[in-house]
Amino acid sequence: MKFFSFAKITAVSCIAALATGSASACKCGARYYGRNNWEVAKLEVDGATAVFEGTPERFENQWNILKAKDGERIPANELSSKPTQSGAMLVTFRVQRVYKGDLGPEIEINTGFGGGDCGAVYALGVTYLIFANITSAQHLGVSMCSPGGWIADGDVAAQLRYLRKEQPLASDLVPWRRQTPAEYAAQQKQRRRDSEDFKKRYAEVTGKICGTAFEEKPEGANPGLIEFLSAAGYSPIEHPTVYVNSDGSFCSGPLGPGKYYLYFRKGSGGSRSAVYYPGVGERMKATAVEIGAGQTKSDITFKISQQKKYSVRGIISTNDMSGLDLQSAEVLLISLDGAPYSGWYRQAIDFQSTSLFPKVKYFDLQDVLPGRYVAYVSVPGRDWFTKKEEVNVTGHMKFISLELEHGK
Repeated sequence: MKFFSFAKITAVSCIAALATGSASACKCGARYYGRNNWEVAKLEVDGATAVFEGTPERFENQWNILKAKDGERIPANELSSKPTQSGAMLVTFRVQRVYKGDLGPEIEINTGFGGGDCGAVYALGVTYLIFANITSAQHLGVSMCSPGGWIADGDVAAQLRYLRKEQPLASDLVPWRRQTPAEYAAQQKQRRRDSEDFKKRYAEVTGKICGTAFEEKPEGANPGLIEFLSAAGYSPIEHPTVYVNSDGSFCSGPLGPGKYYLYFRKGSGGSRSAVYYPGVGERMKATAVEIGAGQTKSDITFKISQQKKYSVRGIISTNDMSGLDLQSAEVLLISLDGAPYSGWYRQAIDFQSTSLFPKVKYFDLQDVLPGRYVAYVSVPGRDWFTKKEEVNVTGHMKFISLELEHGK
């Protein structure tokens, strides 16, 4: 999760291509302006609905695509709508200290998936200072632009002193002013020392998982990557991921204390190889690896066996082509077994191409790994709907029929 210094002067934007192929942009600019850290801390507290110290314990995916029943009519723009409208992720915090708001021992906070939608990203078991506000859906929510952060981060020190009614330090009261290029350059060494100190202290409250991944029959030169999926839940878009080195070795970045499923994946636009540790195709058969604060687990041997692949083919029919631009629609296979976004399969659908039946289009998704999926038709914009269609890919080709409906 990215947090900003008190002045919040520099606008920061991050762009992530979501499954529709369109881009979702997140921009964080100044919300509160103050003369110094202390004054801005007061403004941030006054502007929040709830302020507390808490530790994330569970993460739940709230997408309609996954939560809806098989055959239920759902919006076709779920992958391009703002996550604040649908509450993409629900994070349950164990509350440790309350500064503002009527909170119990646990609190549920809504946020996005991360990766460009302004979603806040938290590490399991790490304590944070949280500033939450009521969203349009009348839930408490946060974003990557919210104040706060890891409780031991120097950027939140002034906020904590203000909240705990401690005396401000001299640095909290220094008037903010823009640095000259020479002043900024002169502080480069200090920033580097601060960064190294942050990494050292953060390593004391987190852990790492390292090991070696062996492919029995390697496919292509790309050694693949490993995704670390918390057993307490995770965002399908943004979660810890590392590339496997050419010699098969890998080592995660800092992970919050807890249990993780290791997920090896290879291929783009849908996984060509996807295996859970110690070498199984289903998460329910996988072994979770547990780490504690300050611990590095480095004895993992991950064997990657070759997997069979199948095709999912079918037709998409629509009642209205007028709003479908060239390749504006896509058909996707979204995993119901917990595989993250990187392992989804997708194909653009051209409704403007000439055919005998213009309102019916054929699709063919190749090299699909066995598993349970949702076949979903995605279209940007409002007033488009589709029906949730679950597909179980087992030992043979699948043929399915999908609908795309325009109208309320």
